[in-house]
Amino acid sequence: MDDSLYSKEIVCPVCKKKIEVTKVKSKACVIKSKDTDFCVYYEGINPILYDVWVCEYCGYASQGERFEGLADRDAKKIKENISPFWKSRKFCGERNIENALEAFKLALYNLQKIEAKASDFAKVCIRIAWLYRLSKDERENEFLKHALKFYKEAYQKETFPINKLDECTCMYLIAELNRRVGDIDESIMWFNKLISSPDAKANKVLLETARDQYHLAKEQKEKNKEAI
Repeated sequence: MDDSLYSKEIVCPVCKKKIEVTKVKSKACVIKSKDTDFCVYYEGINPILYDVWVCEYCGYASQGERFEGLADRDAKKIKENISPFWKSRKFCGERNIENALEAFKLALYNLQKIEAKASDFAKVCIRIAWLYRLSKDERENEFLKHALKFYKEAYQKETFPINKLDECTCMYLIAELNRRVGDIDESIMWFNKLISSPDAKANKVLLETARDQYHLAKEQKEKNKEAI
């Protein structure tokens, strides 16, 4: 196994069996650059490939940060709706983009079965989009649209902060994802809303990025007009 990786033994909260998961050493995560929707590129190993943990015995899959915190009622839903149809297979060890996508889509399927919050779906969908971006796959756009839908739903229905997501960052993501999927008018409207928000002043970096992307969206709108 790659020197940047290490194994950890945990107990699956669904089937209560000991499983092995693979993690990336923090010192190995050297950031090279970042896209405007927060997709991060690394010098070496990419930790997003190992973000989802999967239980080989029952099929439970979730992002590592929330894997062990599963509620009992949700564990029951997974036991009833996923485990009976699961064919045992391991996801520990080194991963490529294809393996990572499979793990993320399993996590998405788990979220569907436990009827998770929109914000949980958004986090998984945007990461699937990033993985497709890394492999230059046009399916990136499909999952950006899914992520956008769920971020908008979270903004409308959930109370901030949502874990580490604050209201201004959510507004920014809605604006930027609209821009990326080609809904420029909607993008401009959301960037305007964010830039005008008094709360945005507390995050100067986000505010400056929002202003840059707002001007980019306006330029895109003008180019679209010229192309007609």
